[in-house]
Amino acid sequence: MQQRFRLTGDRRFSQIHQEGRSVANKILVLRVLANGLPHNRYGFMVSKRLGNAVVRNRIRRRLKDIVRQAPTVPGWDAVFIARRGAEQSGYCQLERAAANLLRRTRLTTGPGGGPVQRETDYK
Repeated sequence: MQQRFRLTGDRRFSQIHQEGRSVANKILVLRVLANGLPHNRYGFMVSKRLGNAVVRNRIRRRLKDIVRQAPTVPGWDAVFIARRGAEQSGYCQLERAAANLLRRTRLTTGPGGGPVQRETDYK
């Protein structure tokens, strides 16, 4: 993920936590706040309670890939927070959970406001 699309710095994370909207499901939490930029920035938080570094980085890599492929509306900062259960979830489960949260926050640009369907979603 390019640096301009990354959220860095504790100050912005704290601001999103305090002022942003939050939606959650069983394995993920998504907090969003408008940023006024022509692109989105993303942050990913995975607690040490979910596993060792290998497990945490796997979750982070999967979420980055899911976000990279998702068609989204520009101008938002979003922080994905992994909950317990994310370490046992497969890629498809994480993808469905992230798509659900993006749809609920209206950040997707798919038809009808929902996520765009791909061929792999039908198998």
